[in-house]
Amino acid sequence: MAEVPVEIIDWARRERPAPLAGITAAVAVGAQLSAVRYTLDADAPVPEHSHPNEEFGQILRGSLELRVAGRTRVLRAGEAFLVPGGVPHAARALDEGCELLECYAPPRDPLPPATPSGGSS
Repeated sequence: MAEVPVEIIDWARRERPAPLAGITAAVAVGAQLSAVRYTLDADAPVPEHSHPNEEFGQILRGSLELRVAGRTRVLRAGEAFLVPGGVPHAARALDEGCELLECYAPPRDPLPPATPSGGSS
């Protein structure tokens, strides 16, 4: 059996500031999926935006206020969300900040950050 190539991801080596204040992002891109580990400072906002990609998010640490289609929910470590492609959404880290892993299918292009409402990213 042929060896299957596996990419080992060291998030710390990929981390870079995202153009949104208070947010850093580390990115990994595959053929059919992209993943980003975001770290948001306390109260860091992600403006409303949409993109054609499905988006899965897993809260790793802290908490996140997520607004999707006019409904706001607070998610805490261990909780996850799935936003269909094309649906406007926004977020804000709460007092303790937030670390989360998001996956997009198909891969996002361009990758972070989100573009304010009206744009796509």
